[in-house]
Amino acid sequence: MIIINSKDRILDVALQLFIRNGYRGTSLNDIADQAGLTKGGVYHYFSSKDDLYYQAVKRFFDFSQPGWLDNTDVEIKELIWQGFQSIKDRKKWIKDLVGVDSNDAILHFYMFLYDATRRYPELQKDIDQHDEAKRKKLAKVFRQAQQEGKIREDVNPEVIAFELDALLQQLEYLSFVNPNIYQDSNMYQRLFDNYWLRLKK
Repeated sequence: MIIINSKDRILDVALQLFIRNGYRGTSLNDIADQAGLTKGGVYHYFSSKDDLYYQAVKRFFDFSQPGWLDNTDVEIKELIWQGFQSIKDRKKWIKDLVGVDSNDAILHFYMFLYDATRRYPELQKDIDQHDEAKRKKLAKVFRQAQQEGKIREDVNPEVIAFELDALLQQLEYLSFVNPNIYQDSNMYQRLFDNYWLRLKK
């Protein structure tokens, strides 16, 4: 039997409710009820709603590299394809995080990000640093692929790293809101094929 620490349980419940309903739309009573605790039980770990919100948000912003960049030792073409494929996993992760099994999940998710980074501007810096780390890792991989003669040498590794990161982030959003993306099972393959045509030697 797995025993989950009450504080961790509260943070998990609070994060989902804050993402789904917003700060104003979530009460400590809501969190306590869903966590199976009393409001006093929540106050045992957190001094206020603001304290709980901040800790839940910080928990969310403890970044790690996206899974498709965990192993960059694969062929460059396969790595890029993994990036396109990762959008499906990311979409499921967002739906699970929000607790909404519909494309509306992205609206809750982005509103949460907007609110959190406006309340705590330092978190926007965390996002920027996280994205920069991704792009540096990608640029290193692209540079190595150029040296090995696997992709064109007349493209700037930093620029194509930025471009790919931006493209995947935009496709993540479109996977929720654009029927051409979420209703066409072959769209990612076609987008990847077109992207690869521009890079291969």
